[in-house]
Amino acid sequence: MPRFDDETLVAYVDGELDEATARAVEAAIREDAETRERVSLLWQSASLVGEVFRQPQFQQVSPALARRFGAHAEPTSARRFSRFVLPVVASIVAALIGFGMGFWRGAARGDFADQLLDEVAEYHMVLAREGAHQVEVTADHVDEIQSWLGARLGRKLKVPDLSGRGLVFRGARLLVVGRRPVAELVYAYSNQLDRPLALCIAVGSREEIPLRTASEDSLNLVLWGRKGFIYVLAGWVDPSVLAAVSAELAPLLDDVAPPA
Repeated sequence: MPRFDDETLVAYVDGELDEATARAVEAAIREDAETRERVSLLWQSASLVGEVFRQPQFQQVSPALARRFGAHAEPTSARRFSRFVLPVVASIVAALIGFGMGFWRGAARGDFADQLLDEVAEYHMVLAREGAHQVEVTADHVDEIQSWLGARLGRKLKVPDLSGRGLVFRGARLLVVGRRPVAELVYAYSNQLDRPLALCIAVGSREEIPLRTASEDSLNLVLWGRKGFIYVLAGWVDPSVLAAVSAELAPLLDDVAPPA
C-alpha cells in the first residue's frame, strides 16, 4: 500500500487531487488506521481554519501579508489564504504524528477512555434535566446533524435508527472532552423523555477496545472502540440492554470514511 505524505493528504482534504490519486488515498484511509487518523486530524484542522476565515474580519488578506506568503499583491480570498495555512497545519500535524499516535493509543487503552466515561456521565446527568434543551439541534434537522458532527469527527456519520428498540431520535449536541470534539446523539423512549439514552462518539486509536461497563449513581454506561473511534452509550437502563444496543450499533457505525 502506498504511503502518502502530508502535502498529498492536505490536497485530498481540500478536494484538489485528481480522481485516481483521490481514490488511492480513500483506499489507504479504509485499510490503514494510521492514514485514517492523520486524515481525521487534517479534517478537524481544516474545519477549524474554515470557521476562522468565515468571520468577516478574515475575508480579505492584506497585500503585505499575501506577499509574505509569496502570493500576488492583490487581496486574497479566505479559501486561497487557507491554502497557505493548511500546509503549515499539516507540518505541525506531521511533527506531532509520532507523539500523537503513541498518545492516542495510550489514551484509548486507559486515560482518555476513562476520562470519556467520567465526563459523558457528568454531562448526561445534567443535560438530561434540560427538557426541550437536551439537544442543540433537533431530530428534524438530521441531515445538518450528520454533516456538522461528521465534519467535527472527520468521518461520515449516519444517525443510527433505533426505532426497532422503541428509541426515538431526539437530536444531537457537540461535547468537548480532553480538548477533543465528542458527538452526542440523543435517543429516548416515548414515555421516558426525561431519561434519554446518549450515544457519544470520539476519535480514538487504531486499536480496538473490548466492551467495558461503568456506572455513576443509577446511570449505566458501556464503552467500546472500533476502527479509530471510541463509542459510549449512557442511559438509565440495564447494562445488558446497553450491551445489546452496542452490538447492534457497531456494524452500523463502521463506515468511517472522511465526509464527502
